[in-house]
Amino acid sequence: MLSTLYRQRALVRAFAMRDISTRYRTSALGWGWSLVQPLANLLVYTAVFTLVFRITPPPLGSDPDKASFAAFLFTGMVTFNLFSGLVVGSMTQLRSNGELLRKVHFPAWAPVIGASLVQFIQVILELIVLIALFLVLMNVSWTWILAIPILIAMALFAQGVGLVLSIMNAKFGDVQYMVTVALGALYFLTPILYPISEIEKNASWLKSIVLANPLSWFVLPMHDVMYSLKAPEWWVIPALLIFGATVFAIGFKIFERTSEDIGEIL
Repeated sequence: MLSTLYRQRALVRAFAMRDISTRYRTSALGWGWSLVQPLANLLVYTAVFTLVFRITPPPLGSDPDKASFAAFLFTGMVTFNLFSGLVVGSMTQLRSNGELLRKVHFPAWAPVIGASLVQFIQVILELIVLIALFLVLMNVSWTWILAIPILIAMALFAQGVGLVLSIMNAKFGDVQYMVTVALGALYFLTPILYPISEIEKNASWLKSIVLANPLSWFVLPMHDVMYSLKAPEWWVIPALLIFGATVFAIGFKIFERTSEDIGEIL
């Protein structure tokens, strides 16, 4: 699988460069628009959940007497946005490249992986904003380094899911709408807007559901290393990397076996 990806790296890069050049081609702000929605959501959710519902975030790792709901929320949002961006972006690529797939023979996963590479630009921009926020709060530690393998594991997991969903969406057009609904539900079933302690205090029966959500497995360690400045247990990050790589490998194999006649379907 890795050798196949490496041999087709130029084709994947070509699709990525095409998406980069066309995504915000007629926009004055360009890639700045990729930050508008998450920052707008950050402002709205921060206002609602601090002024109306009064969610209390955990203390900052650098100062137990201080807390920042905006920093806590944005840490979870960056992690979740990586998953949702890769899944949604991958899911629509086969349909959007249907005409090309009917005319030219090339690996159908190439535009899917290429679009995912472009999504990383947005993640990097969001991560830069998050780091700047923590620098202002003086919440800095070596544990930030551990965010890299966590995000890599999340990306592998999301890409594996995205590859499978892209095939399903090519064959059944309702899939993209079902996934949109599911992502909305997953957002609220992941500890992004609230710390896990709030569930234990107000709805303990919901805790097992939230912890069973695979997205929580990534968001909770990200809160630990970026916000609380503590390293998770030694086995957590290796387990996430193995899990993410396994899901990616399975998704890639399923895609290869079911996409041979995808040009005819599209």
